[in-house]
Amino acid sequence: MNLRSIYKKYKRKKQLQTFAPYFSISPDTVLCDNFNLDLRAPQSGKTYLTIGDGGVIDSSFVFETETGTITVGDRVHIGGGTQLISRNQISIGNDVIIAWNCTIYDHNSHSTHSAGRSMDVTREHTNLKEGRPVLFDKDWSVVRDAPIIIGDKAWIGFGVTILKGVTIGEGAVIGAGSVVTHDIPPYTVAAGNPATVIRKTD
Repeated sequence: MNLRSIYKKYKRKKQLQTFAPYFSISPDTVLCDNFNLDLRAPQSGKTYLTIGDGGVIDSSFVFETETGTITVGDRVHIGGGTQLISRNQISIGNDVIIAWNCTIYDHNSHSTHSAGRSMDVTREHTNLKEGRPVLFDKDWSVVRDAPIIIGDKAWIGFGVTILKGVTIGEGAVIGAGSVVTHDIPPYTVAAGNPATVIRKTD
């Protein structure tokens, strides 16, 4: 065991102690080296992250506002480098595999209007210069969001991006590097940018 892995374990233990009131993670689930929680504005009494039994979790969970929630079912694998970013809701069923370096993002992050995006940068710049959190006074009212649902037994290949409002059906397979912008039916294989159904599963 090297110093870096010792430090990571220490850091994770401290993080879990700090954020314990805000999550429910089964003790039967294994949290790997890249597991990370980022709660930007936690609200007392709210459970932001729930993870079921028998999982292998190596991903980051980011809550940019107090409104997001992420639920992960039983026997779920989420690979390293994957980020789940929520201000609405991300729901992952049982027996799901999500490979490494995926991005699952339930909101647009910025306005579709250029003036709103310019204002975001101006606010971020001011906040950082004055020692405040980067999103301290962000105007979220102009940012669209919608829940993401990943059904039981789905398999998400490496490097996949899943955008807001998408439902991926039970048993569906999403090919590596795909960008999912609309619903994928159960027991189908989808791939591409934007992802389209290419066949049914066996």
